[in-house]
Amino acid sequence: MTGLAIQKLPSQQNRDESALARPDFVYPVAQPMLDRAVDKADDGMSCLICPANDLTLCAGHKPSDGKVDWAADTMELASSTQVIPARRTICHPKEWSDSIPVICKGWAASSITLLDGRRQILAFLLPGDLVSTASLLEPMSGRTVEAITDVTCRKFSRADLKAFIFQRPNLLDKLSKTWLDERTQADQLALDLGRRTADERIARLVLNVVDRLAKRGMAKGPTMEFPLRQRHIADATGLTPVHVSKVLGEFQRASLIEINRRTLTIVNETELRRVADWR
Repeated sequence: MTGLAIQKLPSQQNRDESALARPDFVYPVAQPMLDRAVDKADDGMSCLICPANDLTLCAGHKPSDGKVDWAADTMELASSTQVIPARRTICHPKEWSDSIPVICKGWAASSITLLDGRRQILAFLLPGDLVSTASLLEPMSGRTVEAITDVTCRKFSRADLKAFIFQRPNLLDKLSKTWLDERTQADQLALDLGRRTADERIARLVLNVVDRLAKRGMAKGPTMEFPLRQRHIADATGLTPVHVSKVLGEFQRASLIEINRRTLTIVNETELRRVADWR
């Protein structure tokens, strides 16, 4: 039995874990999402302690010395935060919005869904990620963005953030790098779905997530948070949940990884990279 295929547990606390063995599990409807404005002190402090502070575009949303002077009101851009419960939609593909969300806390998935309900996850979003770089240029992202865990995101006015970024060369450089990263990710996804084996797809997904978490300081050595379920991995790799469970079980029996509840531990990174053909 793999870490992602455990028996159903009766307690409410372990509901997520029991769902691992049930790809068709339907969660009850969560409470309505909460919107709240954030005062300047909370706004600046949450940016300063963001694990992706040096990676995110909104890292420019603070003074260059990294300090916030509340009395002087140094925060240049107005923003608000939105707290979205797990398994709730953050953005609809055809939703018209004048704001740009940036993930501050939690995990989300960006996907495109077919009329019959099948979907392809295009990216997993982590703290510091724009929900969609396309949202900087147009009011509709064309993607569904769903919270995997409880998510906190900061929302900026599109017009204000565009003006702020395009007046600062360092942020333009970050934006260019973000677009290039998304292009590379799209190319690799096409290669995954068209040519790579199931073992390679899943190993590469794990290594990609591990690398991104490490850059954000969100990994404690070889162990890190891993809230993804079989259905998430299946929708990201073009496989079935049953196939995902089989491959992850093989990885664990081969002592490549360990998955325990909501954590992932890399046991043999060298061999995992070999399986993934990671270069």
